[in-house]
Amino acid sequence: MEGFYLENTPLYEALVNNFEPRPRPRSGATGTPSMVVSVRIRPFLDQDVTAGFPCASYPRTNQAGVLDIHDLYHHPKGRPVLKSYSYQVDNLFGPETTEQEIYNSHMDDLVSLARNGGCGTIFAYGQTGSGKTYTISRLEQLVVESLVEKGASEERQVFLTIIELAGNQGYDLLSDRKPISLLDNAAGVTQLGAEEHVVQGRDEMMDAIERATSFRRTKPTLKNDASSRSHSICRFRILDTQSGTSGFLYLIDLAGSEAARDVAVHGPERMRETREINVSLSALKDCMRGKAKYDALASTTSESGTDGKQKKPPYLPFRQSALTRVLKHALDPSVDGSKTRTMVIACVNPGLADVPMTRNTLSYAEMLCGTTPSPVVTTVASSRVISSVNASKRR
Repeated sequence: MEGFYLENTPLYEALVNNFEPRPRPRSGATGTPSMVVSVRIRPFLDQDVTAGFPCASYPRTNQAGVLDIHDLYHHPKGRPVLKSYSYQVDNLFGPETTEQEIYNSHMDDLVSLARNGGCGTIFAYGQTGSGKTYTISRLEQLVVESLVEKGASEERQVFLTIIELAGNQGYDLLSDRKPISLLDNAAGVTQLGAEEHVVQGRDEMMDAIERATSFRRTKPTLKNDASSRSHSICRFRILDTQSGTSGFLYLIDLAGSEAARDVAVHGPERMRETREINVSLSALKDCMRGKAKYDALASTTSESGTDGKQKKPPYLPFRQSALTRVLKHALDPSVDGSKTRTMVIACVNPGLADVPMTRNTLSYAEMLCGTTPSPVVTTVASSRVISSVNASKRR
């Protein structure tokens, strides 16, 4: 398929240039008070340019939050066909968007929530090599700068915990990757079992984060020489020294998903590792899907059922993985939505070769928004376009 893409790049680009997007009205219950879904498109890197695949991700300049993805199909009995898919989310961050702009959009609100006794959570998920770790690491730095600027050591005391989850095993990245146990207390809330470190000042916080990063498990994949093969959870606990109450801020860098062509080259150990990652990501998706549906319903209907009683939250498979056990606070619909907020960043690669994985990522992001999927637009290469492309090749 990649050879087909490269061979027909001029035709693909001509079809994309002639594409006329259909207006997409705002549909469905995009976003809820407790969850905001964003998409970030990674910029083209040197290896993308070397590979020669054209761009496939096009944000609409006249419709906020709408993104067009174009794919080229080989019709065995006819001309190549361009299939165009549009997706709609709450926020769309293009390749030119900085981490500071992402932080300003919603992260600052999450930090304020945590400083005032609430719980803010940010997830980054997507294909390996799509910029998840880079995004989260920069946001961690901006969180640190914000905490220092707002006086972390005066009325607030900051405690830092960073753990890694590989399958159902947990490790404390601030204690030389010491194995930890995930325990439930009487209230059913999972405790990390890792040490909390009191941190003061920017340098001390950043040194701790960088030390934890050095212990994180990474392995080379076809898409990324240092792919994160585990989930990283960075937790800031912010203690109000006057009232004694604590707020929490979680930054989660999820292990990257891989395309079928990438998984095919793995050995037995890597296949097992990939299965463990997929199981945990699947459980997380099930929980987030259930919460999104419940929140969307709650925002459009009464909180009580026909009998006047409060609606019972749906069953969510928290105990299917260590990841969902640890993150139950952000996924449980029964938790007061005014005290918890979640930001999801779906990271995607921009190139044509990654369209299948990009579409999977965007479909899930759109589902979390409650957006009605848009029909596929099919464009058959006309004789005029083919003739024009062939003439350009001969020149």
